[in-house]
Amino acid sequence: MKHTKQITLFVSLLLVIALAFGATMSAQSGTWVSGITIQNLSDSEAANVTITFYWAEGETLAGQVAATVTATIQAGKAQTWYIPSAVTDLPDDFVGSAVVTSDVPVAANVNTQVPTTHGGSPSDPNRIGTSIGVLDPATTLYFPQVEKAYYNWNSYVAVQNTSGTGASVTIRYYSKSNGAEVTAAAQTVNVSAYSTYIFRQAENSALASNWVGSAVVSSSQPLAGIANLFNEGSTADTAAFLSYNAFTSGATTAYVPRIARNYYGFEGGLTVQNVGTSATNLTITYNFGGSEYVQTVANVQPSASAVLFLANVAELAGVMGSGSAVVESSGQPIVATVNIDYRGYVGSLANSEGRGATYNAFLEGEATDTVFFSQVASRYYGYCGGIQIQNVGSSAATVTATFSASGYSDVTVSATIASGASVQWYAPNVAVSGSDPYLQWNGSVVVTADEGDLIVGVANNSVRADTDASYGVNYGDNYSEYNGVNK
Repeated sequence: MKHTKQITLFVSLLLVIALAFGATMSAQSGTWVSGITIQNLSDSEAANVTITFYWAEGETLAGQVAATVTATIQAGKAQTWYIPSAVTDLPDDFVGSAVVTSDVPVAANVNTQVPTTHGGSPSDPNRIGTSIGVLDPATTLYFPQVEKAYYNWNSYVAVQNTSGTGASVTIRYYSKSNGAEVTAAAQTVNVSAYSTYIFRQAENSALASNWVGSAVVSSSQPLAGIANLFNEGSTADTAAFLSYNAFTSGATTAYVPRIARNYYGFEGGLTVQNVGTSATNLTITYNFGGSEYVQTVANVQPSASAVLFLANVAELAGVMGSGSAVVESSGQPIVATVNIDYRGYVGSLANSEGRGATYNAFLEGEATDTVFFSQVASRYYGYCGGIQIQNVGSSAATVTATFSASGYSDVTVSATIASGASVQWYAPNVAVSGSDPYLQWNGSVVVTADEGDLIVGVANNSVRADTDASYGVNYGDNYSEYNGVNK
């Protein structure tokens, strides 16, 4: 018997999560669109998929169906919809969310971006962020990092009511330093069935300028949620747009498959929020090139966040590269997000100004022996991508990655990873396009380890003119990163 699986997606209205198709937002100028990629997790059965689009709260038709799309996805393959051209029934001013149903398990990611016509000059930059489909909505959502005019950065939080009944939704804000609630900033709204509401921190007068902290959203009905962080966006230097998914719970250990320190001009950041009821201490073990470096952070208060910029971590002085990390709490549950953005340091990658991305650290208990990535590219309209897999088990693990796309033969690579360490593969170097490496390849990846081994991983995509110069330079933020789905 087949079982229907449902995923809640945000195709964006604003910047963050929701599906903004031809929409302009008050916090950010310009037109925004979305792309959806759905991966069939079965290696033997085709997936019959339906995508239903719902209007956002604040629109005349809030909660009503705007369009429906059906498709059949081959076993083990993925399919991508660039919304402006692939879903013609959606009106040009659509903003809202989507629900994906399938008769076999599927995974999905959503790109929120400006149209593909942008990026041709520094004054007309590209902007993109990626989140993953939500499989398990909850009545409480945690957002470790939100901000208002924080060094010219703002954020917004988008939440979808995943039930057929209207929901009362409340957002509360907490100081990053001591966890104190900014009580005057709390907001409560009613959200129609299946509709989406967007909380814009820049429009909350009770939040001070240059404020950064965390948020907790609670509701009478299960929610799915995402946050977007963004700066001004008028030039390539200020085009960064970062998306991450809400957390629904915490754990005492969090795993970070990929984190950077002065890596081709990119720097990493780590935001760890205490979602427990008393203060906790953090121990962070970084792994770069097989060497471990340990940092401790004491007395993180309930609801407070430790915001760490790796360039300023004394224990990492002189370290350069891409590595991994494990974050351990002394007793209270934590959640964490990982940032990477371009700072233009030694060994910089040309034309990377403005690039940035965020993903969710993996919590203890989420790791399995199989990870799915719905979209990885190789020279696909200039986009090239890769994956990074972390072994979170107690002994070395051998992992196998299978790169797959319709019309191409599968390509398989393997590696052995020490405990706590990670390995990365860059799709153009895996020869996914066969005898002609310059063919456009847009596919999915499945990574497996031996039964009992535990792995997690992330994927990234960006325009790489140094790998494929046929599309020229693309200015601004064309870099995105998202969590693999464990099964």
